[in-house]
Amino acid sequence: MSNVADAIKAVTAAERRKLPVPDAVREAAAVQAAVADTARRPDPERPALPEDAASVQQVIRDHAAELQLLDVTRRAANRFHEEADHRYVQAVRAAIPAWIDGLQKEYAALVGVVQKAAARLPDALDRIDPRRMDWNNAAHTAAYTKAEGAAVQLEQLISDRADMVKVAGGDGGRDNALFAVAALPEPTVEQVLTGDWKRLSPAIAQWRELKQQPVARWVYLVRQQELSLSLATPGEVRQRAAQVERWRDAGHAMRSALSRSGAEAAVRQHLAETA
Repeated sequence: MSNVADAIKAVTAAERRKLPVPDAVREAAAVQAAVADTARRPDPERPALPEDAASVQQVIRDHAAELQLLDVTRRAANRFHEEADHRYVQAVRAAIPAWIDGLQKEYAALVGVVQKAAARLPDALDRIDPRRMDWNNAAHTAAYTKAEGAAVQLEQLISDRADMVKVAGGDGGRDNALFAVAALPEPTVEQVLTGDWKRLSPAIAQWRELKQQPVARWVYLVRQQELSLSLATPGEVRQRAAQVERWRDAGHAMRSALSRSGAEAAVRQHLAETA
C-alpha cells in the first residue's frame, strides 16, 4: 500500500511541476482505483422491515443475496489488488527519469538566477544572512531578494523531485540533499596522488554547515568549483554518495604504500575495483 501512496505522491508532484503524465500512468491509476474501490464497497443499507409477515422472508432473502454477491465481489476484487497496485507503481517508476529530465531546465534556470545574484552579494558567506545584511546597501538588498526567491523555488523543486523518486526507492545515504543536486568528479589516479580530496572534502563540509541558511547555501554552491550541478535520477544519488568513499579509500590505499610506484599501483587497483 505504501508503494501506491508513494506513486500517488510522485504523480501529484509531477502535476504540480506541470510535467506530462503518460497515458500508461493514467490508465494504470484508473485500473488500480477501480479494483481498490470495488474491494472497499460498503454493505448496502438494510431494507425496511415489511409490515406484513408474508413479505418478510422474501425481503430477507433478497437482502441476503445482495450481501452475498457484494461479499464475493469484494473478495474477487482483492485477488486483483496486488497486480493492479504493482502495475500502477511500475508505470509511475517508468515515468520518473523523464520527469527528472523535465526538471533539469527549470533547475538550471534557477541556479542561473542565484549565480547572477551571487556576483553582487558579499564575498563572506556569514554576511549573506538577513540578520547581518547591510539592508542600506541597495545592490546587496536587491541581489539577496533575488537569490532568496530562487532558493525557495529550488528547495520546492528538490522537494518535488524527492517525492517523485521515493516510489523508486528514494535516495538514502548521508548528504543525499547535496548529491541530489550536485556531483563530485570521478577520482583519477593522478588526482588521488596529488591529494585532490583535500580540496573536495571542504565543499561537502561547508554545505553541511550552511544547513540552516538556505540562501547562503545556494550562493556557496554556485560559487564553488569542486562539484558539478545537476539533478540526480533515481539511484544516482547513491552512486554520487559512493564517490565519497572511493575518494577516501583511494587515499587510504595511497598512504598505505611504501613507495610512489606502490601508491600509484594501489590507487589504480582500488579505482578499477570500485568503478
